[in-house]
Amino acid sequence: MTITYELDLNNFEAWSGAKNTLERIQREGKCDLLEQVLEDVYPDGIMTETELNDLLWFESDTIYEWLGIRSEEQVKKEIEEAETELEEKISDLEFDLDDDLTEEERKDIIESYQPEIDEIKERIADLKEELEEI
Repeated sequence: MTITYELDLNNFEAWSGAKNTLERIQREGKCDLLEQVLEDVYPDGIMTETELNDLLWFESDTIYEWLGIRSEEQVKKEIEEAETELEEKISDLEFDLDDDLTEEERKDIIESYQPEIDEIKERIADLKEELEEI
């Protein structure tokens, strides 16, 4: 016997690894978009709950790409890049802080770097917060 029905992703009860993927999609408000994409990918509209669950579980990066959601790996990479950028900026600052400078000159140089350093630190904090939510 085969029973078919319309499924609303907001009410789908995923299990195992698919649960995290679906929860993230729900948090991002992208369930309707995923339903549209799945209707295009599966034009017959035929998919079992297990197939849907497996897709959410094992193809989460593909689904995130379809929906314009960054994956955990992408966010981690952005954090690493920002931390490298911060290290380089601090290194540049330290290089510019020559021993022959007056206190006023040193203060001016530090103040010139500070906005960029603060912006990078804020970006890192935001990315880490986003990573925790994933």
